Amino acid sequence: MSHPLVLHRSLFVPGLFVLAAGLLPLRSHAHGSMVVPESRIYHCFQSNPENPTDPACRAAKEVGGSQAFYDWTGVNQANANGNHQAVVPDGKLCSGNNPTFRGLDLARSDWFSTPIANGSDGTFEFVFRATAPHASRDWVFYVTRSGWSPTQPLRWADLFEFCRFGSVPLDNGNYRFRCALPALTGKHTIYTTWQRSDSTEAFYTCTDVEFGGAPNPTWTDEGALVAQNALPAGTVVTLRVFNSTGNDVESIPFTVAAGQGATSEWPYRFALAVNAQATNARIGLLGNGGTIVPQQSASANRVYTLTSQNLNHQVDIRLPNTNQPPVAAIAASVTTLTGAGSVTLSGSGSSDPEGQALTYQWSVVSGSGATLSSPSGVQTTLNLTSPAQDQNVVVRLSVSDGTASHSTTVTIAHKKPGTGGNYDYAYPAGIGNYVPGQTIVLGSDGNRYRCRPNPEGGWCNVNSAFHYAPGTGTNWQDAWTRL
Repeated sequence: MSHPLVLHRSLFVPGLFVLAAGLLPLRSHAHGSMVVPESRIYHCFQSNPENPTDPACRAAKEVGGSQAFYDWTGVNQANANGNHQAVVPDGKLCSGNNPTFRGLDLARSDWFSTPIANGSDGTFEFVFRATAPHASRDWVFYVTRSGWSPTQPLRWADLFEFCRFGSVPLDNGNYRFRCALPALTGKHTIYTTWQRSDSTEAFYTCTDVEFGGAPNPTWTDEGALVAQNALPAGTVVTLRVFNSTGNDVESIPFTVAAGQGATSEWPYRFALAVNAQATNARIGLLGNGGTIVPQQSASANRVYTLTSQNLNHQVDIRLPNTNQPPVAAIAASVTTLTGAGSVTLSGSGSSDPEGQALTYQWSVVSGSGATLSSPSGVQTTLNLTSPAQDQNVVVRLSVSDGTASHSTTVTIAHKKPGTGGNYDYAYPAGIGNYVPGQTIVLGSDGNRYRCRPNPEGGWCNVNSAFHYAPGTGTNWQDAWTRL
């Protein structure tokens, strides 16, 4: 039986589906279901839960919604304690009398059925995948009697027991059962009960089968290969085959070319590549002559492995790296500063083509007496002490979307006091360092102002633009003399 499908670059979905992140409903605490042959609910889970390709699954979704398919391992009764007929009445066997799964009880003749037959040893191997294994009291296999009609609600009287087990060991995440199949022909439903020994909880499974199919001694049906989404060119789809101890036996990669990404096309092309190269596996549809033929379909292909090798498989899908790097941008409150002061730097203009969240990293590349208030964050403050000589202070911003990054720089022309236009500072730069009677600043109105001598000069260093900003503050003349 297959391992989960792995989608690299942030997508991971159990089974063989390709779903956008965030669209997959949450699954409840899981336990298990029959996967060989496929149970009704497992087949529906494999057949696109949101838009089922199978008519019976589509009808079940209309009755009970798609969440039941994602919870394919949870058809249960919490307090069965072996009294299955008491807690699961006629007509509700396939749902286990659990309303969440009521769509499985629909009486229809078109539920997907798997052809099965006894092998050369006179038995058939059932495989039950256990996503949360439990200690077992018993497993009981029932099957519908001759003359049963699939268009009538399933009743206990329609069933007879043909196989029973006690505690069964877990094998690589699966329970395996070899049973001699009853002498039946045509379509029937196999009903399985699993009673825990460590709890009163029990699980129920309906599996539709077709008796009388000729056994194939070469290939074991590992389940469906179902594609929900188209794949972009450059996607690498890989079939990995494992032995019973989990070691890789072989790996067959296939790269989707332009024009091959449709949901009905890439499984077909993938199957052709696998069948041409693999020794232990095939993909397609098994015909009467034992040949496996790839199908141009999103859901008709199945994965087969060599029966004699007792193998498992996994399909990996690695999407091409189409991520575009972000673009870093810096906005500075000023680009020229005289003497001591500070400059506000912002990276809010940075962007990412895919709209991904960005991280920010600031650093001083060159310049003495320069420090940053914070090395990270969308905004930082560059603090500068008065330089001994004119210099250029260069600050770098690097932004990253988690995969790619981009950097840019900004240059601040930092001048020593008394240079750059016969003023010491462009107000309010350097405030707190103004010398009464000496310091000259450039006001926002373009005029130069000298700090008044003491005692009035003390107002020059008051950081209140409303009151003392030279030329514009309400009380600027208390602190400044216009030159």
